[in-house]
Amino acid sequence: ARKIEVLLPDVVETLQNANKDIRMKALLVFQNVVGHMKRKKASCIALQLSEKLLPLFDDECSELREIAIHLFEDLMKAVVCCHKKRMKNKVWRVLVPLFFHMSDQTQSVAK
Repeated sequence: ARKIEVLLPDVVETLQNANKDIRMKALLVFQNVVGHMKRKKASCIALQLSEKLLPLFDDECSELREIAIHLFEDLMKAVVCCHKKRMKNKVWRVLVPLFFHMSDQTQSVAK
């Protein structure tokens, strides 16, 4: 995980890519990498990445929406005490869009 940290800014940029397969793979990379990092480092990345996920919650691809929402959940859990207040502010901005996804046509996204 330490060696791949250098690539993470480039992987974040791929989230802006129009190709859904590339964006899905980037999200899966983040899920995997954040899960293997020490909490303090994962917490810093969680703060940065959480803002980039919001546009993906409204993507036309239900699989991409689902992965982005699950990753956001993982990021919230990764935040350590010194970053909790900043993350809490980000979560408040995300709650309304997440609320609307509770009625998503795709059951796994609504869940």
